[in-house]
Amino acid sequence: MQRTGFCKENCAACCQFLVLQVNPQYHEQEDVKRWVELHGVRLEMRSGACWAYIPSPCSALQGTKCGIYETRPEVCKTWPSSQADIDELHRYTNADCTYSFVAEGELE
Repeated sequence: MQRTGFCKENCAACCQFLVLQVNPQYHEQEDVKRWVELHGVRLEMRSGACWAYIPSPCSALQGTKCGIYETRPEVCKTWPSSQADIDELHRYTNADCTYSFVAEGELE
């Protein structure tokens, strides 16, 4: 699959949170899960792993634009790397990403 599309002007939806893999006990222990979620962190089990969605805008944002666009980390340059990334963004922020993935033979 090949990524097509572009960053939508003034979006920055993908820069509004951090996703980290955490110990599954955070999700499995109800009291701990509640404590984490009371701090604004959403926990989600996916493919046997626990992921924490932490609302924390990137410090390089200047409004809705990247202040270090030319020197941004590689992970920023290659995101989204799959349709799952786009689906995750939509689930977490309800934003519509302008990127998509097509089979390489479908490109014109």
